[in-house]
Amino acid sequence: MLLLDAEAVVEATSMAALVEGVEAGAREEFAGTVVLPPRLNLPSGSGFFRIMPAVLNGSGWMGFKAFHGSIKDGVRYLIAIYDQKSGVLLAQMDAHYLTAARTGATTGVATRYMAPEGAGTVGVIGSGLEARTNLAGVCAVRNIAHVKVFSPSAERRAAFAREVAETLNVAVAPADDPAACVRDVDIVVVATNTSGRADPIAYRGAWAEAGQHIASIGSTMPILREIDVDAFGRADIVVSDSVAQLVEESGDAIDAVRQGVCDPKELRLLKDVVGGAVPGRERDDQITLFKSVGTAVQDVTAGFAVYQEALKRGLGREVPDFLELKLF
Repeated sequence: MLLLDAEAVVEATSMAALVEGVEAGAREEFAGTVVLPPRLNLPSGSGFFRIMPAVLNGSGWMGFKAFHGSIKDGVRYLIAIYDQKSGVLLAQMDAHYLTAARTGATTGVATRYMAPEGAGTVGVIGSGLEARTNLAGVCAVRNIAHVKVFSPSAERRAAFAREVAETLNVAVAPADDPAACVRDVDIVVVATNTSGRADPIAYRGAWAEAGQHIASIGSTMPILREIDVDAFGRADIVVSDSVAQLVEESGDAIDAVRQGVCDPKELRLLKDVVGGAVPGRERDDQITLFKSVGTAVQDVTAGFAVYQEALKRGLGREVPDFLELKLF
């Protein structure tokens, strides 16, 4: 088994490889060779404990992500990857950074199918890790030249602009307010810290412009909010990686459904878009919305991509097989 700590995972992560891996996983889901049960959410004395398993029968991998903690005290993440044929546990890895990276890769896959072909400008609301990884996912599939960024902290958005301009080789300018940040851009990325404020809404549907693609990833619990219900109402096409999880776990979607703005039956699944059953965009002037909540398929495919790269580069620590085979 290969044991990968947080530093090794960062070093072994390639956004391009993650995008291809996540897209392949979505295609395998569409083909019907994936076993993906609902994720298990358990309350604990200190917060929550969540387990997300997936079996990919086409590619022959299986695994899970487990994470626990609380918004107040922080969260620890683990991904485990198995080989089906041998039954061997291939790797265990810290998944703090990888969770953000696979979310960005999933946004990249959605952007590939939903954003205008010639998209070259992005407005990012948020300046944290997932704002960075989701922008990286967009840049992996579109030739992005100009980016605007807004966060409530002028210092953080300035730092984001400096750092991302260097790492992604794009021009990045801080914006003074969120509406200005998303004005006259092709793609909008909303990736915020949605907790701890009286009015947590970071993006409003009233700002959406014809032809824009919007990706929102920051509301994955019922108590969290990131975009308002008008964002769902303004969008011509709404796609999610899991409709069931979206309407049960995302505060944004729960509000939209309750207010009759969003009909779950009209939501499209990313796997069906990737598989070609439904389009992610039908006209240049459409407003499209990708609302991500994350799935175990993304974790397993991203984890396997990191495992492969770590093997090539000699990263991590090999641990002798400690799981005894029981024969019947």
